[in-house]
Amino acid sequence: MDQKKIEQRALYIGIFFNILMGIAGLIAYRTTKVEALFIDAYFTVMTVLSGAFAIFISKVSANRTTRFPNGFFILEPIYALAKSMLTIALLVFSTISVSNKAYAYFVLGHGKILNLLPIIPYALVMVILCFSLSIFYSRQNKATNSTSTLLLAETKNTLIDGIMSAGVGIAALLVLFINQNSSLGFLLYTADFFVTVLLVISSIKTPFNILKNSLFEILGSTLADKTIYEEIENCVHSHIKQKSLIKHCFIYKLGMSFKICIKLSNQMQAIDTDYLHKKQQSILNELGKKYEFVTLEFIY
Repeated sequence: MDQKKIEQRALYIGIFFNILMGIAGLIAYRTTKVEALFIDAYFTVMTVLSGAFAIFISKVSANRTTRFPNGFFILEPIYALAKSMLTIALLVFSTISVSNKAYAYFVLGHGKILNLLPIIPYALVMVILCFSLSIFYSRQNKATNSTSTLLLAETKNTLIDGIMSAGVGIAALLVLFINQNSSLGFLLYTADFFVTVLLVISSIKTPFNILKNSLFEILGSTLADKTIYEEIENCVHSHIKQKSLIKHCFIYKLGMSFKICIKLSNQMQAIDTDYLHKKQQSILNELGKKYEFVTLEFIY
């Protein structure tokens, strides 16, 4: 199975999982009226819609036209960028929502005891689905030799969703053992605030990293993954053994595609184009066994 088909199959399965999570979230919200669950369910619906868009991007990104001879791979990091921004927005809105409730309780003296019992089975279902889906995305990305920007974004975002659900479930379970008249009684009204803030602080770094890496891809930065960079560079040097021939080897990644630019030394007296063409084909043939979309050009 080629890398694009692996990617698309994973995204289709992800949509199915997210539909189940969305339904579970809406049921839990209608039962508990905990606003954070509505935000979570809304985010899941957005994830389903963005997943459908990711499938569209996966299908068209490799298409080449006379106007776009290099394909539409730039859509992949743009998607990851937008998805990370959506995740950051969810974390921010969740924090604002629970902060308003905490303010109302601590400052204004308004609040009501949270109905947390139904949250526990919901959180358990969400944790199982999120962690299972995150592991599935990660394994499918490895099946593409870790080249899929789309699956990497889905892996990280789904993991964050699972961590948030696990934290809420654990907090709900602990709060059930708190007496209303004890010194910790305030947690019966504000537990979601403390849990949400702690989870946001621990999770916020991940979407920012995805945002940064996606932005670097769009701006044309060299490949950030040192393992893949060294692997490709070693492949180049194994075929072109004359070290003095290569001045620089630049490797770029855009979505699932790789571009290798080899800057030739200025000290060369003459350039054997036939030799370079043969080396180009041998390098591409070797890399093509592992990476589906690779181009190579020599810069004189």
